[in-house]
Amino acid sequence: MTHLNPTQTAQAVTLGQLVNAAYTMYDNDPNNPLPAPVQLPGNYGFVAWVQMRDFIFNYGNWTCYGLLARSPSNANDYVLAIRGTSNWTEWWDDLVSMGLTPMPGFGEVGYGFYNIYQTLRVVYAVIPLTPPGASAAARPAGESMESAGTFADQVAAAAQRHARESQPPGAAAAAKMSVTVTGHSLGSALATLYVAQNSQTKKVETPLLSTLASPRVGDYDFKTIFNGLGIQSWRIVNEPDLIPNTPYFGFWHIATEYEYDSGWSTIPWPECWHSIYTYLHLLDPSQPLSTGCAWSTAKKAAPPLPANVRRMLRAPALPSAAEKEIAIAAPAGTTINVTIKVG
Repeated sequence: MTHLNPTQTAQAVTLGQLVNAAYTMYDNDPNNPLPAPVQLPGNYGFVAWVQMRDFIFNYGNWTCYGLLARSPSNANDYVLAIRGTSNWTEWWDDLVSMGLTPMPGFGEVGYGFYNIYQTLRVVYAVIPLTPPGASAAARPAGESMESAGTFADQVAAAAQRHARESQPPGAAAAAKMSVTVTGHSLGSALATLYVAQNSQTKKVETPLLSTLASPRVGDYDFKTIFNGLGIQSWRIVNEPDLIPNTPYFGFWHIATEYEYDSGWSTIPWPECWHSIYTYLHLLDPSQPLSTGCAWSTAKKAAPPLPANVRRMLRAPALPSAAEKEIAIAAPAGTTINVTIKVG
């Protein structure tokens, strides 16, 4: 197995934590397309929301699907982080990715992946951010960047706007904007499609694509063209995870794979193998496993495992101690028959 080196691993953990922040924002307020930002790792600064609208039931509401954040070390460096599926509608969109559809300039890609990708938009945070828990009136408002063009154009426009607004006049124009890209599960596929689309305009540079549990995104032509871009790519995989082995026929993985193995460190269940917490734990053992996937806490309820797994993990009930003592007095030589019914 090939692993990342220590410096790369530390960066991959921070990027994974940014994806996890996107999950947390969604989980905290699933029906709000502009959920309150959470504290980001490594002093990254929140810049914008990434939203998705279901492409089959396209009358649905916008959903928070990721975020754009600025690096604390360089005012011109940003990170795009995209989460994976969280509800049945998104899983349905994901499943229909088994078919292939053309992506201009890149061969063919998963039908569902590409159609989800085409619904993505960036919503820029236009007022100062307040800590989580602040009143609704004080939380940031958003401005759609859709007028900039494609999703890749919108990401570039948001990064460039933020750099202009947060630096002295002219400073942002002196350096090229860069956007590091990361995702988990379906978010990895969407992140890969963004990198491909951005390579056609090059409005911002892509120094790195780091994905966790990525499925195969496209056909052989897509893989060949993407790998030819020369962009550094870390495709991090947990060996027992099932998702990186899908879709099957006609799909190929992009480079470069870094494989880990959770083995028996987690409960042996697909949800645990695939969890972003498991991936972060594999990269850095100090990162906690999901409560429902750690052996020592398998019976706890957050996050819940499927009912059949909970039944499998539940220890058999021990017989309880008798609640009362029964004393029987009888003359000597008397025979007493006692029948005890169990159940």
